Order: sequence, then C-alpha cells, then structure tokens
Amino acid sequence: METLKRKRSRSKLIEAHKRKRNNGPAEPRQRCPLVEVFHQYGLLEMIVSNLYPDDLLALLLCSKATHETILPQSGSLDNLLGKLKCSGRGVQIRNKRHKKSTFFYAYDCTETIKCGAKEPATECRPCARCKVSTCDECRIHCVYQSVYETRCDEDELPNFSGFILMSPLEVPILSPHHMDSNDAGPKWQDPSNNPHAPYHDQGFIDVPFEEDSFGLPESIEKLLELDLGSHTLAASASSSVAHPSPVLRALYQITEQRKRWFCDECLPAVAIKGQKNLQAAQCQCTLRTRFLDRWLCLRCYETEEYHLDAAFAGQKERCACGRQDGVKTCLWCWGEVTHAMLEFDEVLNEDQAEVVN
Repeated sequence: METLKRKRSRSKLIEAHKRKRNNGPAEPRQRCPLVEVFHQYGLLEMIVSNLYPDDLLALLLCSKATHETILPQSGSLDNLLGKLKCSGRGVQIRNKRHKKSTFFYAYDCTETIKCGAKEPATECRPCARCKVSTCDECRIHCVYQSVYETRCDEDELPNFSGFILMSPLEVPILSPHHMDSNDAGPKWQDPSNNPHAPYHDQGFIDVPFEEDSFGLPESIEKLLELDLGSHTLAASASSSVAHPSPVLRALYQITEQRKRWFCDECLPAVAIKGQKNLQAAQCQCTLRTRFLDRWLCLRCYETEEYHLDAAFAGQKERCACGRQDGVKTCLWCWGEVTHAMLEFDEVLNEDQAEVVN
C-alpha cells in the first residue's frame, strides 16, 4: 500500500519564503546598461546630439526608467531638445509651399535647398518657441534665396531668386552688383560651392516672375530695418506703382495682419499686460526683430501666423463695439501703430506742384 505524502499548506510555504527572504542577503537589482549610461550627463549629451527629434521621442517612450533618467527635472527637456539634430521638416514645408516659376524650367537654373543637419558649416539653434534644434535652412527667413541661374556670357552676372517668407511666388533677388551699389562687396557666386552662400535676407527683391505688373526693386536691408510702428509697406517711392507695390505685397500682408483696433474699454487683458512690458507705448517692431532675431522653425512660424490671423477677428477694421475712436494696435508687441503721411502721397503732391508751376 502506497504511502501518501502530506502536502504542506500554502500559507506555511509563503511564510517560510518570507523568512528566507528577510534573513538572507539582499540580491542587488541589475539596472539596464543603457540607463547606467544615461546617468552620466556627458555621455547623454553626446548621444542626444546624434539623434533626431523622433529618435528622442522613441527613447523616452521605451520605458519609465529611461524617461526618468533622461528627464530627471522639468527643465531637462528644453535643454536636450536644443542639442538634437535638425529634423529637416522646415525643408519639407518649403517644398510644399514654394512653387518654382516657369522661368526655372526655361533657363539653366538649379535649386539649392537642403537641411543643414549634416552640414557642419550650417548654423543650428533651438527654436525660440518649441526649443527644438533647427538649422538655418529650416527656420523662417524674410527672403529665402534658393535658386541660381548660370550666367550666359562671361561678362554677365549670374541670377538669383527665391521666396518671401512662405509666399508661393518665386521672386528675383538682385545682388548689390546688379544694382551698381557702392557697398557691393564680393560678387555673389554659385551657392552650391560657396561658403558665404546662400544669400538669405540680402540684396534687392523685384516683382515676382509670374506677375504682369510693374514695381521698383526694394532693398532687403532697408525693409528689415523699417519701423513698422510708424511706417507702412503700402507706400511706394513712385506714384505710378500700385499700392502696395507687387514687390512688397507678401511682406505687406504679413505686417498688416498684425494690426487690430481697440478702444480703451475693449482693450483685452493680454494687451494691458503686454503694454506694461513695453519701453514705449508706440510699436517699434521691425521685420528683423520679429522674424530674424527670433530663431523660429517653420512649423512654429505657420502656427503663430494661423493663430494671429484668427485672433480678435472682429477688430480688423474698427473696434468690435462699433466706436470710431479706437487705437490701432500691434499684436506682436501690443504697442500703438501710428503711420506718418504715406511716401507715395508726398511724391504725388510734389509731382502735382511741379505741373502747376
């Protein structure tokens, strides 16, 4: 007859296991080697500097331990975002928005547009808004030079063109030598093999290729420095040119979009708060301070412009309450916008005076 073994109760087994665990030496938990590496900040920075934003996101999502090690405190993310490689999304946005003219295909033109993530000479900085590392090609420029046309004869200058902000129209960009400028400096060369190129935000812009109207070339440098609080791009140096000039239309639309009308009673709290931070009550914004001094990726630029256009939509022509005594206000800085007499009015008056005399 078989002898049956007496089974020990489950509760006694658990109790015996606890006694053994408490009395025995504690076994150290092994941490993931990758997490150990991330604890050394110098190594973490070196690794992150070779990653793209999507790579960092995947790394943060792989485990809770990895996330806590890489981002031990609230300010850690902003610091690491600025050390990543540029994602190249700005170039992708440009390729969608910018449309090359028929002249590009009719002449010997080449386009030089590529992300600078793999180009050591291309400057990268954190975006002022999202903090993600962005190269000079993927951030916003007032005038983005990207097309080069080879000169036909030895005694001619090569031609350049590009785009204003995110406007789809290709515009000619004239070098200082095209305009016989006294401050011409070295002649512009093929951007594909020139360390000083491309020539963003430089030279003179002309009428877009696809436009049939006429306009005078405009100095980009002067446009960048123009005080938009007391001047408007609707003006033109010639009374025979449309207002705004077709040369300035893209910039004009952007600068006009920022203006709203408010009376004292309807001024929003955000405006009152913004005005307290101003050194002067009047707007002193320029294209340079808004778009170039702020290193802004194209995705954040488009987001800002979308929200700006939708903000206080009922205040674009006059204060929404219907009063006529409102103040024209800049949404960029919340300062007051005042315009002196338009330049083209002055020219027109001078021309009329000459006719009378």
